[in-house]
Amino acid sequence: MQNAVAVLCVWLLKLFRVVSYPDFDSAIALRWLPVDMCFVVMLATSFEAMRFLSVPMITVFKQLANLLTVGGECYLFGKSVTFGVIFAISVMIFGALLAAANDLAFSLPGYAWQAANCVATSSYTLYLKHATQTIELSKFGMVFYNNLLSLPLLGLIAIAHGEPERLFEAHERGAINLKFFIINAFAGTLGLGLNLASVWCVSATSATTYAVVGALNKIPTTVLGFL
Repeated sequence: MQNAVAVLCVWLLKLFRVVSYPDFDSAIALRWLPVDMCFVVMLATSFEAMRFLSVPMITVFKQLANLLTVGGECYLFGKSVTFGVIFAISVMIFGALLAAANDLAFSLPGYAWQAANCVATSSYTLYLKHATQTIELSKFGMVFYNNLLSLPLLGLIAIAHGEPERLFEAHERGAINLKFFIINAFAGTLGLGLNLASVWCVSATSATTYAVVGALNKIPTTVLGFL
């Protein structure tokens, strides 16, 4: 639903000529598809990890994905890493190790899903950087394809996990109401902003900068998670 809201918002912005990007092109869609596949795997593994781990643990351990991102960018794009970046990532990893030492609810399946999520997150960030360099498309166009192509992929996962049945059960007990749609529409709008900011940051800087600076959002997320 959030992806659908994001697609609708971008389409309406184009309809009213607030933004512009080319009409749907299957050739561009195929080139962008690997980005979406990494994106969907990142979301799916994150949801699975949340079944076993707390929100603070997930947000802290996702810092390990930054190490993969830095290594991948050095190898794939020939980027050099400054001491400041190495120091920042070291502090993040040290924090993750401290969190692991004090995690009483150890869950091997949770950590396995989180490890897969780290790989998917790093792959998504690195391929997003590659796509922004090689695909001639505006930032809003990238957001459009990213959310549109995610819909069928997420739909298949939802069907495989029996989500339509759960949605029907929720409708039967009155949970699918106006408030439900308003909250999801708001979340979709936030998702649009997050997606746009991510694409813009990666294209303007680097995958490493995006990963390290983006880690700042873990501070309020961790605090809110504890609360």
